[in-house]
Amino acid sequence: MTTPQSRVIIVGGGVFGLSTALWLARSGYKDVTIFDRCNFDTNYYNPADGCDGASADINKIFRATYGSQEHSQDLALEARDIWLEWNRSIKESHPSDLPRPLTPEDELLTLCGVYHLADGPDMIPRYVENLRVMEDTAPSFRDLQFIKDNAADEKRAGARGTEWAKKYHLFDQFKNGATNGFLDAGSGITLADKACVYARHLCQKAGVKFVLGRPHGELDRLITEEIGTSKQVKGIKTRDGLTHFADLVVVACGPWTAGVLPEASRSVEATMGTVMFIDIPEDRKDLREKFHPDNIPVWRFIQGEGEGGYEGGGFPITREGRLKFGFRARKIIQQKRIQPIHTVPLYGLELMKQVIGGLFPELAEIGFTDSRLCWYTDSIDNEFVIDYVPGYSDSLFICTGHGFKFLPILGKYVKNQLEKVPDRFTPFWKWRSVEEGKNCNGLEEGEAGPREMSKLKLAKPQDFQFTVKGSGTSSNSLRLNVRSGEKSQL
Repeated sequence: MTTPQSRVIIVGGGVFGLSTALWLARSGYKDVTIFDRCNFDTNYYNPADGCDGASADINKIFRATYGSQEHSQDLALEARDIWLEWNRSIKESHPSDLPRPLTPEDELLTLCGVYHLADGPDMIPRYVENLRVMEDTAPSFRDLQFIKDNAADEKRAGARGTEWAKKYHLFDQFKNGATNGFLDAGSGITLADKACVYARHLCQKAGVKFVLGRPHGELDRLITEEIGTSKQVKGIKTRDGLTHFADLVVVACGPWTAGVLPEASRSVEATMGTVMFIDIPEDRKDLREKFHPDNIPVWRFIQGEGEGGYEGGGFPITREGRLKFGFRARKIIQQKRIQPIHTVPLYGLELMKQVIGGLFPELAEIGFTDSRLCWYTDSIDNEFVIDYVPGYSDSLFICTGHGFKFLPILGKYVKNQLEKVPDRFTPFWKWRSVEEGKNCNGLEEGEAGPREMSKLKLAKPQDFQFTVKGSGTSSNSLRLNVRSGEKSQL
C-alpha cells in the first residue's frame, strides 16, 4: 500500500497531477516527482506557447451545479472555498514572492456569475434538477441563483446590487425572449494557466520535484516486471534514455492516458471541444467594457440534441482583450494519436456562428481571430477514473477525468484512493470499463465508431465566414482573420 515513505512518480503536470502531488507532499510524502514533456517552468501553461493539454487554457468555467451528482456538487463547493483562499493569499503576497507571471492583482477565481440558458420558454429538466438538489443540500448557495423571468428572483437579484440586476436581464431579447434558465451569482471563471502556475508553485514549496521538457521530462515507456500472473511497474523510462525508479507510478496524462496505458482505452477516451477566440482591439473601449466580468457573466446555452444540437457558451473578456467561446455537443474522438489540427469541425463552427451572432451581432465586424481544439478526457459515465490499474500489484495508478474546477481539492481525495481509505467518491471513481451491450458514453463504439475524427468534415478557409442576420441588423459577411502560420494549440 502507498505510504508517505513511497517513492511516487506522477506522469503529467496538469490539474490531476498537480493536485495529487500537492496533497501528497503536504501530507508528509517526501519523494514525489512530476514528469511532463511541456516546459511549464518557462511557458507558464500558456496555450499560445505550445501547451496542449486541457489544463493549459486562458480560462475555465467554475460551476457548482451537478444535478443528482451531489458528490460532485459538494466537491465543487469545497474547492470554491480554497479558490477564494488562494485569491486572498495572492492578493496579500509581495510581488517577488509570487511565481511568474502572477501578480497580486490576479484573481484565480472571479465570481462574475454563470448564466445557464436553454432554448424554449419552459425550464429544461436538467436545470430543474440542478436547482432542486441545490435547494435540498446547499440552500445558502441556492440563494445565489436566480431563475430567469421570475418576478421574485428578479427582485432578489436586484437586491444584490445594480451589477446583478443588469446581468439578470442581459439575455432577455435573445431568441425573442423564448429562453429559460437561471443566473448563478456564486460561480464564475478561473484563470486556468495562472492557476496551474500557482499550484505548481505551491507544490515546489511543499517539496515536490519536477522534471519538465523534452526529452528528459517526456515519458518513453513504463518499466514493468512480470511477477507470476501479474505485473509490477518499477518506474519509467524517459525519452533521453534514463530510467527513474519508483514504488508507484501515477498516470495523470489527461486525454493522452489511453495512449500511455492501452488497458485504459475501454475506460477513458480523448474527446474534442471546439474553441474560438475574438481579440477585441484596444480602441474598442465600448466592447471591452461591455464584456468585462463586472458587466457580463459566463454564459452557457443548450439547444436541441444530437448532431444538430448546441451546447456551448462564452466567457468575459480577459485582461488582454481576448474573448473565448466554446462548443461541445457530439463527442468527437481521435483514437490513433492526438495531433495538431489547424481548423475546427464545420458543423460546430456553423452552430457557433448562429448562436454567437444572434447574441452579439456587433462582434461580426471584428470576426473570429483564431481557434483551437481542446482535448478532454471522458469516461464511460462522465465520472473520474481514480484507482489502481488491475493486474499491476498496486504499483500503477490512473488519475484522470474532466474537472479543472476541482484543482485545489481533488488531490485530497485522490490520496484516499491511493492509500485505500474508502470515502464517498470511491464507488464513483473506481476502475471500470465498457460493458458489452450497454451504452457507455460512446466508448462502446470503439475506434471504428462514427465519432472518430477522420470521419468528420472540417472547415476550410472559405467556410470561415461570420454571417449575422437578426431583427434590425443588417447582414455582415466577414472572413475570419486566420493568422498566417499560426498553429492550433490542442
